[in-house]
Amino acid sequence: MQIGPVAFDLRFNLDGLTRETLRDYAEKPVVGAMPPLEDMGDGVERMALAGRLVPQKLGRLSSLDVLRNAQASGLPQLLVRGDGRVFGWYVIVRISDGHSYLDARGVGQMVDMTIDLAKAAQPGAEGYFSALWSILS
Repeated sequence: MQIGPVAFDLRFNLDGLTRETLRDYAEKPVVGAMPPLEDMGDGVERMALAGRLVPQKLGRLSSLDVLRNAQASGLPQLLVRGDGRVFGWYVIVRISDGHSYLDARGVGQMVDMTIDLAKAAQPGAEGYFSALWSILS
């Protein structure tokens, strides 16, 4: 998987993916009968990625910083699976990370993380490239 500029691999490893699609309906109350539902179209598609970092052996915590910068930018990031399937553009809604087995410097030996995403419209090219540059700087 790759979210924007961050590629997941053996060093920055993902071990779980949850995808939720939604269809929205408006309920129209009527007297004495089940309310008919009016199809309102697609709802917000959400995805959650889970993984583990082992900073001393595999991966670096700096990848989480890049993802947090992308989250702070508020810009949608392109999500691509390792086999080349493009899922589309997603904003990073939440990043959770838990550090365990802290070393003497307070750095976790194992970091479990979850990245929550919500599908979004494709951003304009001019704003996206300037924001991408700020994320990587």
